[in-house]
Amino acid sequence: MAGRSRLTRTAALVAGVATATLAAATLAACTSTTAGRGSTGSPRADGASRRASGPAAPSASPSRTAPSSGASSCPARYPSPDPNRPRMRLSFTVSDDLTTVTGREQIAFTPDRRITELVFRLTANTRPTVQQGNRIVVRSATADHGGGRFTVSPANAAPSTQGGLLHIPFASPVAAGTTVNASIAFTVTLGQMSFDRFGRTDGYAWFASAQPLLAWQRGYGWHTEDLIDVTAESATSEAMDVDLTVTAPGRDTVIASGDPADPSASSSPRTWHSHLDSARDVSVSVGPFSVSDTTVGGVKLRLGAFSPAIRDSLVLEFTRAIRSLVALLGPFPFPSLSVARLPAGGGGIEYPSSILMLDGSRLVAVHETAHQYFYAMVGDSQSLHPWLDEAFAQYTEERIDGDAPNDRAIDAPGRVDSSVESYGADSDRYYFTTYNKGAAALHAAERAAGTGPWDRALRCYVAANAWRIVVPADFQRAIRTLPASIAVLRKAGALP
Repeated sequence: MAGRSRLTRTAALVAGVATATLAAATLAACTSTTAGRGSTGSPRADGASRRASGPAAPSASPSRTAPSSGASSCPARYPSPDPNRPRMRLSFTVSDDLTTVTGREQIAFTPDRRITELVFRLTANTRPTVQQGNRIVVRSATADHGGGRFTVSPANAAPSTQGGLLHIPFASPVAAGTTVNASIAFTVTLGQMSFDRFGRTDGYAWFASAQPLLAWQRGYGWHTEDLIDVTAESATSEAMDVDLTVTAPGRDTVIASGDPADPSASSSPRTWHSHLDSARDVSVSVGPFSVSDTTVGGVKLRLGAFSPAIRDSLVLEFTRAIRSLVALLGPFPFPSLSVARLPAGGGGIEYPSSILMLDGSRLVAVHETAHQYFYAMVGDSQSLHPWLDEAFAQYTEERIDGDAPNDRAIDAPGRVDSSVESYGADSDRYYFTTYNKGAAALHAAERAAGTGPWDRALRCYVAANAWRIVVPADFQRAIRTLPASIAVLRKAGALP
């Protein structure tokens, strides 16, 4: 996520650096030094609340050739999809006035350890999101081995909602390796004109993380962290096999994850369908888009905007972004990228094979495309370790766009590896530490190693961890032959 535009992050950077010396003691006292590293508990598979970081495990990926650095540990290809990954059939129906989305989610899930319930995250009930007029209501939720009615725990959701975490209990524990099938019906309300992953304005609507999101991580268990108090990501989800169907008013075009094909019929409403082999989540946008389809190095780029001129300018920016990132990091993770430029203000919000653009700048275009590698492919706990996708996206954005990093940011107080929750409602401090200080630390680590060795290690990190959920120790292992870089990142509080 690009945050509330690049300008907001820059303002936070200026404010943070200007006050760093005088406020160091105060900010250090306010900044959690352990929450982002999961020191408050150990993972359990029974759904009990805890905040901890667990070991990552292989997940799913398209099979695409990855670059070789010459190191024996650098994979030649991204791994193939995990046959045990969750499989989700997801359908959305958008009302004619674009205010309401009704959904149904069917999921087949095979846990790698014993469980007593299913847990799903209700992102639309986050406090800042509800303040903008959005929310989700679960109407029904059932599963194999069911042991009673579903419940929803508060988990710091807006008080006016059902809550933040959906729980579907079992009558008795379910053993590892047993496939569980669940079905959930829900309704999402879309607020008017908001910078968020939910909203509507001027005949357009958009929503993402709209379905109850399965909160499981292999090798770890359920992620039951509270919903957060800032407009940012907070989910941890494995790559899934996703079948997506969107029914929308016949006058509108749907742009969504997986590049749904245009319906042949001109009826109203119309139905759009796509399939993704490996996706952690999806986004959908609906409206009278002006659409362009191009191919960039084998990647289909579909770009929809509210005017042809804006559409054409963004085609150039995303073409440049894809080519530059492939050169820096390796093959593009998905066969397609769908981008919706919406008539709203803010920044950008990334999703697997899709991007919601609420800003037209080239900086946001590169940043959000970089997230196709960092988060969409190399996954992380966006709640516990947000720097593992946001700092990397900003760092690669600055590399590609030639922005000079602000080296002073690395000396500001606060650990780079801090949880989103540790910032409370202080969004400026979250953006400054996670994005600006995190990116500055990565630039400094690159200089310590030298660009050549650093880039080879970075490309191998991407290839080796494709479709996994990583923790900071995974990146430390990837740069283990670069001790000067490790020292820089430890000093910044990015590595353990």
